[in-house]
This record gives sequence, structure tokens and C-alpha cells, in this order.
Amino acid sequence: MRLRHLWFAPALILAGCVQPQTAVQQTLPGGPSATSTAIASLPGWAQDNTAAALATFAQSCKAIQLMPPDQSLGGTGFLQQTAGQAGQWQNACNGARDTTPGNAAAARSFFETYFTAYDINGTAKITGYFEPEFPGSKNRAPGYTVPLYAKPADRALANLPRAAIDNGALYRKTPVTAYLTNPVDAFMLQIQGSGRILLPNGQILRVGFDGQNGQPYTPIGRILVANGDLDANNVSYQSISAWLKSHPAEARGIMEQNARYVYLRPLGGLPANQGAPGALGVPLTAGRSLAVDSAVIPLGIPVFLSTTDPVTHTPLNRLTIAQDTGGGIHGAEAADLFFGAGPDAQATAGVMQQPGSLYILVPRPAAGATP
Repeated sequence: MRLRHLWFAPALILAGCVQPQTAVQQTLPGGPSATSTAIASLPGWAQDNTAAALATFAQSCKAIQLMPPDQSLGGTGFLQQTAGQAGQWQNACNGARDTTPGNAAAARSFFETYFTAYDINGTAKITGYFEPEFPGSKNRAPGYTVPLYAKPADRALANLPRAAIDNGALYRKTPVTAYLTNPVDAFMLQIQGSGRILLPNGQILRVGFDGQNGQPYTPIGRILVANGDLDANNVSYQSISAWLKSHPAEARGIMEQNARYVYLRPLGGLPANQGAPGALGVPLTAGRSLAVDSAVIPLGIPVFLSTTDPVTHTPLNRLTIAQDTGGGIHGAEAADLFFGAGPDAQATAGVMQQPGSLYILVPRPAAGATP
């Protein structure tokens, strides 16, 4: 599976697979419609670094091709029927293996040959997330007193709401992954789902998703706006964190209105330039990995997004791969772009709440296979 071969005549492999001449309309149950469109006509398609997207897609294939053919990847409606099982990706993953890595022209040809694009009609909301960095310790010590818990083995304990956990219900009943200095940092780290703990000895402890307590997710930004504490046009990672830290007497009550608690576990020796594994089980790639609502959009599927950068206000047209999920992402018209780690990633992801368009790339079956 790791062997690479020179790109050769993909059209011969998929004889008869051409871009649709007539637009096809599909409907997602309970959601918007989707209209087929030529991949080459996507905004900014020719300028995007599709070779980087292909490398991220190949990462997904490493996980998908180890799954049973009937293993569900999620999705609903026609997306579930065409891309919702691992076996439906065999043809595209084989094609990715046979495509010269790092070659933008070959990568564009691969996606245009092996996929059909569908425009998710309507305006999408595109947000961002990243791996925050906070000072912390593996052991409780002066200045490091706020625990990040691993998931309890006992289901009753694992399903406790945030308020009960804050009141010590898990104390000495489940492993502690690390201790932070501030409860707001712990809360914001859980929202992001992974992060980097800067230990006193200068080392970095990578932590990642270890499950959640099954309680409802409530965006506290909405609560702060409803209370008049934040302006509706100024809701971001930065503004929420700043408000909570400047109002310590009120912060805990606000945070506990989000009953969802995310458990975090220590991760192994990941390369510094790779993100923590997402819901698909592969390390996330900055700028190329996307979190989606997997009840609607299958994991592993390429998603082209067209929006704007919230900092530079320049067009952001990019092919991404659905490799993660998020508690605040609902429906086909919402997606969360992973920006990596560090100050630049935080600066952009923290304020990313942009309108845009989403295009789903559905894999074509192999020649002779039943669509």
C-alpha cells in the first residue's frame, strides 16, 4: 500500500467516467439540496495546492483501507449511499496510491478523474480550530491545580455533567492527564479537543480527545451575548477567553452552562508539525483537515471550501479532507477548518466565523462497478 507508481492514463482506468454534462440535483434529508458541478470550475481550483490535499487524502486512505468494507463512515442520503462505507473508497484510494506525490498537475487530474463535485446549495458557516498551548504539569503542584481528566472506565462517572466534575466528583476516581494553572484554559482546551501542555522542564505534552460525557453542548458565546457581556459581532476564542479570565467570580457559572465535558488523554510521540489524531484516527494536517457533522457528511470525503481569511480578508479557496468531527458542528452547511498550532494558528482560527460555500467531492465507482 505504501508503494508509489508513476501517474499514467487515469482516464483509461476509469473508462467512461467523465464530468457530468447535465447538472444532477440531490437532496440531503432534512437539509439543503446539492447540485453536481465540474470540479475544474470550482473557485480558485487551478490555484490551490491540490498536491497537499492529495497527501492529506492519502493519510485518510491508510486508515480507511484497513477497515472492513462495510464499516460506516457516516453520512446521510446520497452521501451515505455513495461514500458512507469504507469499501466505497477502494477505487479512489488505489488511484491516490498510483499518483505521483508532490505533483500539482497530477493531483488535480486525480481529483477530476476519480470524483464528482456537488455544490451544497446555500451559505455555509465556516469556523476554525487549532491546538492551543498552555503551561501545565503532569503532577499536581503549586500553581498547577486544575485537572484535565482522562475518561473514567465507569460509565456512570463518565456521563456526569461539567458542574459535578468541577465539584470534585471524579477526584481520585479516574486518571488525571495533566494539571493546568487556570480553569478557563482547561475549558478552552476542551473546546478545541486537543492541545500542547508546556511542562516546567521545557518539554511538551501532547494531549488529545479521549471521549466526552454525553451531555448537551451549549456554546457559551451565545450566553455571553444574551447576557449583554459580549457584542454579537465580537464572539471569538480570544474574546470569550478574555471575558472569562477578567470575570473569575462569574466564569465558573457561565462555563458550567455548557454541560459537555471533553476527556483528554496523553498522546504518543507525534511529530511537532502534525496535529493530534481526529475522528478518523489519522493525524490532522494544518489547513487541510476539516471537521464536519459526520451524521450528514461522511468522514474521509474531500470538501472544497470557498470563503475568506478573517485576518487578511483575502479569498480562501481550498480543498480539504473531512477527518474530524465537533460538538458544535451541525448539518451540511457547517464546517470547522483545522489551522494547526502556535500563535498564527490561534490568531486566525480564533476569529474564523466566515460565510462561504462548500463543495463535496463524491468518489466515482470503478469502471464496471454498480454506482
